[in-house]
Amino acid sequence: MSYASRISRKIGDRMNPLLAESRRAKLARTDFTIISNNCWAGSVYRRYGLPYGSPTAGLYFFADDYVRFASRLRHYTSVPLEFIDTRESRHAEQLAAKGELSKIVARLDDIEVVLLHYPTLEEAREKWERRCSRINWDNLFIKFSQMNGCTYEDLAAFDAIPFRNKICFTASPRPELSCAVHF
Repeated sequence: MSYASRISRKIGDRMNPLLAESRRAKLARTDFTIISNNCWAGSVYRRYGLPYGSPTAGLYFFADDYVRFASRLRHYTSVPLEFIDTRESRHAEQLAAKGELSKIVARLDDIEVVLLHYPTLEEAREKWERRCSRINWDNLFIKFSQMNGCTYEDLAAFDAIPFRNKICFTASPRPELSCAVHF
């Protein structure tokens, strides 16, 4: 990150509490849950000064795991996190290439999640469980981004998941996918 980007981010972080209230006033509802494959959910809640109503804040999934997670959301949010050694992860090579072998990785049944922004297992578990209990099943917004090993098959499988409010940010135009937005 460049020096100018770091300064801009610091200014934005300090200004956000002052601006969040006016942003929040423009929302029709504030009791929504965002499920995302990366830290995007946390960024949205922070921008609007809302409590984190999503277990997916501060973490990320590899694409195939996220598509399975979103496909069986109630199941995966009801099973306990099982922490594993990062070197035992199915994604150990990719984690090593990203310099993330020191990050916390957990299994949820047959998928894995990288708890990127948590310093301890205890904090990761506590926040996961608390945020799972906050999910508003009647007002879900599901977001996917084309990253972390995402294939066209992952994009198509996500597009087929029957959620009313979903979006998929793609690296190139995908007009055949109903939820895709080229970004």
